Amino acid sequence: MFRDDVFPGELARAEAQGGAQAAEALRIFKALVDAQDGRLLDALDALARLAAERPDSNSPRLCAAAVCDLLGRVDEGDRWLAGIHCPLDHSFFNLALVAATLGGAPGAVAGSQGRVASAALRIINTSVSDGQMSAFLTIIIGLLKHAAKRRCKDPPLKHGDGVLPELDDAFALSGSLPKGPSLFVLDASQALLSAVVLRAHTLSGERVSTALRVSERDLARAVELGDAAAVADLRLLLAFLAARAGRFDEALARYEAVARDDPSDPRPHFLSVLICVHVSRPKEESDKWRASNRHLAQGSSFRDSFALMTLTEELLVALALASPTAFDVRNPVRMRSIVGAAGSTVDAALVSALRSKNMSIVEWMEVRAVRALLYAGMWSALKDWEREDGGSY
Repeated sequence: MFRDDVFPGELARAEAQGGAQAAEALRIFKALVDAQDGRLLDALDALARLAAERPDSNSPRLCAAAVCDLLGRVDEGDRWLAGIHCPLDHSFFNLALVAATLGGAPGAVAGSQGRVASAALRIINTSVSDGQMSAFLTIIIGLLKHAAKRRCKDPPLKHGDGVLPELDDAFALSGSLPKGPSLFVLDASQALLSAVVLRAHTLSGERVSTALRVSERDLARAVELGDAAAVADLRLLLAFLAARAGRFDEALARYEAVARDDPSDPRPHFLSVLICVHVSRPKEESDKWRASNRHLAQGSSFRDSFALMTLTEELLVALALASPTAFDVRNPVRMRSIVGAAGSTVDAALVSALRSKNMSIVEWMEVRAVRALLYAGMWSALKDWEREDGGSY
């Protein structure tokens, strides 16, 4: 959405107002969005063009060097750093490391966890020290930082923080752009959790595209073998991945294919209703799925309901990550369902972790603390949205 719809107008406005520095920050932010979406080579190309146009600016060179670092392009990264003028501000380097990590750059999980941790911690620490987070979030972030530092022994680097105010100035041009600090802290926390604590890539950007290709291949094999159950499950998986990528028309078309093959399967009908509700689909389409879902719900078993619960939570989280309208604090009904689904998913993972026999007493206590804090925070948020919605919870 930002890349195709918001960015061109905001860049034109910045250039018309003569804000060269703001325009540069916006172009860098667009490159970071490309990197975060897995378009790492597109990001490098955009940064190279900007560096050529603004030879006196270090920022695009630092970002390009960071992306090259996580792609394993050591020589190319060194060339970018060699052309940088002093004094050196590494904050753009940190932001680009986080973006490339979320975009699935291979070095983030294999070999560069120390640099990713340093970058993420520096971004987070800036917001904490500036008082931009609540006490609740500060405690949660503190536990995450502690877990990351235990997993990654490299000492955090000490770099400047100049980029956040600079990007804030660019974002201030319009209320349609996301505000810097909260967005950066969210990205940095996700990168820290993914690359350092869990050491697993996030399901975003190019990894979603890869999963779609693999699942398409598996679906073709299942169709060839005549395995109807596997075909249905793989089509549901492909619909989920399409929704995660923000391709909601494709997701609904895949659900329709499952419903057409087996009209008695309640899953595609219920999940289609979720997409229609949370992504604001046309009323006719929404009414059609609601009617078929009501008809099938009358004869569904407890087993069907339990299976739908897991699929529902997964899809709601995917919609919140992929849709610019699904996660909207102005809509308490949507917020309650999404936060409840996300909280349930995280809680299940924490409960599973607590059963591990390989966990030290300190780690066990940390997980218990995180679970208690998340539960308290989620419950408080749900009660607030219940009041906003007139108490119909």
